[in-house]
Amino acid sequence: MILLPDIIEVAENYSLVIDPNTIGKKETMAQCPFCGSTKHHLSLNKEKRVFKCWSCNKSGGVLQFEAMLSNKPQSEIREKYFGKNKKRNKHPAYNLSPQQLKTIGWHTQKRDAFNQFVKNRDDVLLDWKRYEYEELVKYYAIFILISEYPFKEQVKEHYQWFLNEIKESKVENITERIIHAYQNKQNFNWVVRGKEIARMAYKSCVEAKDEQFVNLFPNVMLIIELLKVRNQKSVN
Repeated sequence: MILLPDIIEVAENYSLVIDPNTIGKKETMAQCPFCGSTKHHLSLNKEKRVFKCWSCNKSGGVLQFEAMLSNKPQSEIREKYFGKNKKRNKHPAYNLSPQQLKTIGWHTQKRDAFNQFVKNRDDVLLDWKRYEYEELVKYYAIFILISEYPFKEQVKEHYQWFLNEIKESKVENITERIIHAYQNKQNFNWVVRGKEIARMAYKSCVEAKDEQFVNLFPNVMLIIELLKVRNQKSVN
C-alpha cells in the first residue's frame, strides 16, 4: 500500500502557523506562506491530503504542497517518500498528468483516494489507451481528408483549422505522430481505422449529394459515434 505523507505534519515541518482551534477537525486552517496573509486562510485536509488557500487560490496535493514549500521539484519530493527505483511506482498510469486523468474521469480519485487509484491503475491505463486510440483515429481521418480529398484550394484553411482543433487533445505529440505516420506510410491500427472512417465520411457526402463537402468533417464525428453505439450493442 502506497501512503502519501500527512499534510499536517508537512505543514508543521515547515513551521507554518496553524490555528490551534482547528487541529483535529476536517479542515485544519493555517497562515498561507504563498500569499503572506496573516489570517488563517490556508485549508489543509488531512484525510484527502490536499490544500487550498482561500485568499490566493493556490491548491493541490500534499506532494505539490511540500514542493512549493521547499522550492524543490515535485519529482524530488516524490522520490523522497517513495524512492527512486521502486518498481511499484513505474506503472504508466502514474505518469498521466492531472489534465489527462480529468479527461478520462480519474482525476478526482487520484486526488481524493490515492490508495483506491492504485488498485484501479490497470483500469486507468485501459481508459487512457482507449481515449488515445479514439483521438488518433479521429484526427488521422480528418488529416487524410484534408490531404487527399477535394477542396485543394482550401487546404491551408482546413489545415489551420485542424491544428486549432487538435490542440484540445490531451494526447502528447499527437500532431507529430499523425504526420509521421502519414509521411512514412505506417500501418498502425489507428491509421487503418482512420483511413476507413475517412472513406466512409467521403462516401456519405457523395451519397447525400453534398457537392461542396460541407459535412465532410462532421461526418467523421458522426460515424465515430455511430460505430461506438453499434459496438456497444454487439457487446450487450
